[in-house]
Amino acid sequence: MKKIAICILTVSALLVLMIGCGSNSGSGRNQGEIYGECFKDNTCNEGLVCDTEHNTCVRDEDYSDDAGPDTGDDYDNEADDQKDTAEPEEDNEIYEETMPDDVDVYCWEYKCKDGKSYCGYKKNGGEIKWAKIETCAFSECIASTGKCGCDTSEDGKIHCESDKLHICSNGKWQITEQCKAGCDSATDSCRPWEDPDSGLEWSMESNAMIWKDAVDYCDNLTEGGFSDWRLPSISEARTLILHCLETKTGGRCGVTDTCLSSDCWNYNCSLLCDPKQDGYYNKMDNSHTTSSLFWSASEVSDSLIRAWGIELYTGGVAEKVKNEYGVVRCVRGENHLRQCKGLPEHAFWNSASDIFSTWDGSSWQPSLTGVYNETSSEKECRFKCIPGYKWDGYKCILSDDLPECAPESPTPCKDYSSGLVWSSKSSEKSNWKDAVNYCLRHSENVGKVWFMPTIDELRTLVKKCQKAEYGGICAISEENDILSIYDVGERESCFCYEKGSESSEYNKFGDSGLFWSSSARSDDPDYIWGVFYGYISYGAGSYSGVEIMNFIKTYDRGNVRCVAR
Repeated sequence: MKKIAICILTVSALLVLMIGCGSNSGSGRNQGEIYGECFKDNTCNEGLVCDTEHNTCVRDEDYSDDAGPDTGDDYDNEADDQKDTAEPEEDNEIYEETMPDDVDVYCWEYKCKDGKSYCGYKKNGGEIKWAKIETCAFSECIASTGKCGCDTSEDGKIHCESDKLHICSNGKWQITEQCKAGCDSATDSCRPWEDPDSGLEWSMESNAMIWKDAVDYCDNLTEGGFSDWRLPSISEARTLILHCLETKTGGRCGVTDTCLSSDCWNYNCSLLCDPKQDGYYNKMDNSHTTSSLFWSASEVSDSLIRAWGIELYTGGVAEKVKNEYGVVRCVRGENHLRQCKGLPEHAFWNSASDIFSTWDGSSWQPSLTGVYNETSSEKECRFKCIPGYKWDGYKCILSDDLPECAPESPTPCKDYSSGLVWSSKSSEKSNWKDAVNYCLRHSENVGKVWFMPTIDELRTLVKKCQKAEYGGICAISEENDILSIYDVGERESCFCYEKGSESSEYNKFGDSGLFWSSSARSDDPDYIWGVFYGYISYGAGSYSGVEIMNFIKTYDRGNVRCVAR
């Protein structure tokens, strides 16, 4: 019995010892629960992760590789003593500046980091990685969405950044203006842009409005710290035009501050430059896209309801009813366009007829009195003599030093029988509009005085055909105002041919082919009169000769010789 009792006591002691050992082998908390032991596979209950270094379940946000969680009195760690001075937790996620090409761009979620928005994607079902979507304006990334934007309560708020003006609209920052002179962060507006050619300063582009509101808008505008804005005159507005030679300052469009009636408008004012909405004609802003007219303060002098403006998508000058809508750029500055004076007979301005000049108390500087100068300038009043004339120190006198026009003669040359000066032939065939532009831009030794010839002038180059020569029985004539096809009469009155001849024999230059004139059919302006040297079909045959004919200005292609009058 004694042995049995000893055995029972021994077993009991062992059991107590085992229980005691078991209680000291762990944290005393249930496995998988917060601050309890991890499961054997290093996992924990949902919402927790295993701190493998300490074999303890913790919250995901509390976990880091070099510090354990704060567990109160039951969890002691060296990091506890340092938690008030610990470095910020490191973000060990992978962030990429661009999305890899071989990844489907499906974003599982979005995240903000350092003012940028990132797309969270998974490659082949692996761990989530982050690729930058965009850098947010003003580093305003919305934490709740992970995307760039702005607080919708701030809709309408304006912000400057570098050379761009932004506005908060529907929770997104949108660029409203590319500031040519940069942004003024103090006023959150574009700085006024100063035109280096004119010294004028220009405001931002407005919304569309009627003319009276445009005048009031500029009078009441405060922008860039200035309040002395005004609606520009038509001559001032034309200084913004770029690349359209006939409507920019000094061009041959007749509408200026000193000529404001509807009769001042000519075809040079808007029919020569093709529409472009990329700022091509706008000196101030190459991102310009509006097709609206820009108002000027200049009213059409013979109309109570219309005012002048510029169309920067065509480079044109046009008039518009005041109750229609246009946009505005206001102007400020002391310089004003003034008309040059003292152009002598047989001379033309080289190349500006209006310049910016300031009254210094006793005179205009630069001077408005024209001076002879062969070098062109848009800042001084200069002139030169038209072809066939030369400057003798006092006036333009007739000059006979141009060669007689003939086959192979150098150009420019003079047809002494008509007194007209002719250019070289255009190198390529073109439609009528391109031919007009060719002459307007032609600068063969004599400046900007070339024109496309009228049908009468073109007929002066015809020879060996009295019917088609200038003054012949063919009725077509701009001088006589006979340009309708119904007034021509019999076709035979307008052509000549001869068997065995060459078409070049009928032209003073020896030219062949179609040659354009500036004279349109009065009954159908889509057709233009011209002279054709080539094979003429008549009856049952086709013969080489010359004929005055009409051609479709957008379809037919021909050459041109420009004339200097």
